[in-house]
Amino acid sequence: MLNELYHFATPWAKATKRQIKVNRMLGVAANALYPIYCAWSPLPKQRTTQGERMVVSLTTFPLRIGKVHLTIQSILRQSRPADRILLWLSKEEFPEEAQLPANLLRLKERGLDIRFCDNIRSFKKVFYTAQEFENDVIVTADDDALYPENWLEGLWDTHEKYPGCVCCYRAHEIAFEGGRVAPYQEWYGLSPDKKGPSEALFPVGVGGVLYPAGYFSGIEFDSGKIMELCPTADDMWLKIVGAQKRIPAVKVSTNSKEWFTIWNSQRQCLMSVNTAGRMRNDEALQNLMEYYHVTAEMLGGTSTEQKGKG
Repeated sequence: MLNELYHFATPWAKATKRQIKVNRMLGVAANALYPIYCAWSPLPKQRTTQGERMVVSLTTFPLRIGKVHLTIQSILRQSRPADRILLWLSKEEFPEEAQLPANLLRLKERGLDIRFCDNIRSFKKVFYTAQEFENDVIVTADDDALYPENWLEGLWDTHEKYPGCVCCYRAHEIAFEGGRVAPYQEWYGLSPDKKGPSEALFPVGVGGVLYPAGYFSGIEFDSGKIMELCPTADDMWLKIVGAQKRIPAVKVSTNSKEWFTIWNSQRQCLMSVNTAGRMRNDEALQNLMEYYHVTAEMLGGTSTEQKGKG
């Protein structure tokens, strides 16, 4: 069902004002129709896949727990199914599983694995999964998006074509000036007309990001240190993990569409914290680069000094 609505959407990086208005109207339609569709359309039976395993991992918090089942429903209805879907919840925020919404608990019968952990903010969606499933392909998802039925298929097909890359739908392009990483606000938002692979592409988690098997091998998993360096910038940490190994990123398509956001899920958004709160993206990136000894060159600086390269 969602595929049909996304068919009429225009990539935001290329959309005109009129097309942006149409995109928003499609989002309104998706929010109105998708809950009804889920209520009347049974979930597909679980299927087994051959070859590499794909694990989808996400987290949520109290303000979104009531509607996260819609995101998970969209993940369960994929043309290329995940081998495992994990939802990480903070023990502090959700002390009793029995108190979770019934529409979420019912999805356990369809393969949803609900886990409880320490509250390390948005890092919950990948920190524990990366340790337990190091040898599997890991896909991170956001808790407020309605993913089209071919979402995982697009990531997987790109992974098969570029097996050594991080694969994503949305990415910014890192900008450089004087051999250094330019301020975050000067990066090339959504990297228009760029696909990669490129070390200068910076995957944005909201679109969904695929990390190849072994991406997290040999990585220091110190939640205390991560909270000290970049408490709200999980995308930054994930990029630096790959930069240490010179792993480039590639987009599924040159200009990707933006997924519909679930209504009432934006009352608390990490983006506003990152850009105007306690820890700015620039601060977080500087901390990470210094601690992990990552240079601008390791982020693609030698080939992207000027806009249009990379």
